[in-house]
Amino acid sequence: MQKLREKCRLVAKHPDVGDTRPEFGDGIRSTYIGSYVIFFRQVEGFLEIVRVIRGEVDAPQI
Repeated sequence: MQKLREKCRLVAKHPDVGDTRPEFGDGIRSTYIGSYVIFFRQVEGFLEIVRVIRGEVDAPQI
């Protein structure tokens, strides 16, 4: 859990990091930490964590 929090803090400081994921909506990006995928977007100057899932989950089911 601590590593997830640290990664989210890093992404908040550098929101352009990660991969763009337009298939999940406007402005959605993703980054990885261990076996987890963090989906996020920047909203009005803030970072919104949209979802955190285990990497083994089939992406179309998200």
